[in-house]
Amino acid sequence: MFKRFIHWCLRQSTIQLKNMSSASSTHLERTSDNTRYEISSKATVKEIISESSIVKSLILKIHNKKFMFKAGQWVDTHIPGVETVGGFSMCSAPSLLQERGLLQLAVKWSSHPPADWIHKKCKVGDEVELKAGGDFYFDPPPGEFQWKLVLIAGGIGINPLFSILQHAVHLTEQSAGTNRPKVILLYSAKTPQELIFKDNIDKINKKYKNISVQYFVTQQTGEEGSGEGIIEYSRINLKQIQQAVEKVKMDDPDDPQVFVCGPSTLTDSVVEHLTKCSVPQENVHYEKWW
Repeated sequence: MFKRFIHWCLRQSTIQLKNMSSASSTHLERTSDNTRYEISSKATVKEIISESSIVKSLILKIHNKKFMFKAGQWVDTHIPGVETVGGFSMCSAPSLLQERGLLQLAVKWSSHPPADWIHKKCKVGDEVELKAGGDFYFDPPPGEFQWKLVLIAGGIGINPLFSILQHAVHLTEQSAGTNRPKVILLYSAKTPQELIFKDNIDKINKKYKNISVQYFVTQQTGEEGSGEGIIEYSRINLKQIQQAVEKVKMDDPDDPQVFVCGPSTLTDSVVEHLTKCSVPQENVHYEKWW
């Protein structure tokens, strides 16, 4: 079963997104080799949420009922009057689209024209056009629940991993008895205020015993803590990654699938740590955002 998991999870972990290595290139250039679906859709802005002082979420109503995406993927975002195409990861699960026709994007402010438009000009009722794609995703075969995930996020890199986490919750609710997946999320940000989605993640952490969370803050000091859901005032280090890997392997020696998303410095460091933890290269999937 686990070999099948590796086969569907990603075509290759070495896709490693060379197309995202240059901050000077455009989203379309960086992702030119990535999978894209043929179906696009108009989408109407239904709600705008301030997640933090620098991050806004858009709740979008999708017009085309055939539009689809997998947990962890992004959308090409075409904005009327903005020549540059945005590339933003979905932070919602596919189930929200399937059940309510909605998806959510969380966008950090920058001078990049699409992000700037979302923060300064976007209003409820505006319309954009979306096309989904990407080779960084979690989409297990129907009926398979005995998988293990370690999710490691830095900053706005939480977006695709929050999508994956919510998809894992959706699958957990479909599983029977103790036949449930194991998931651990390590989530790092500069300040506690920049741990977006923390309230929702805490609710998940409290409700589902098979899912646990650890937060890290890197540019503030505070009272040290330990255990699940507690903020550690440090960077994610080798020891903490090793503990997460060992925890999901506690009842089963099979290696977890590890998904990493964040700035290149965090991603490079985490991938190096995972090598030291003897996690097979084909089990490590990462995406760098700029």
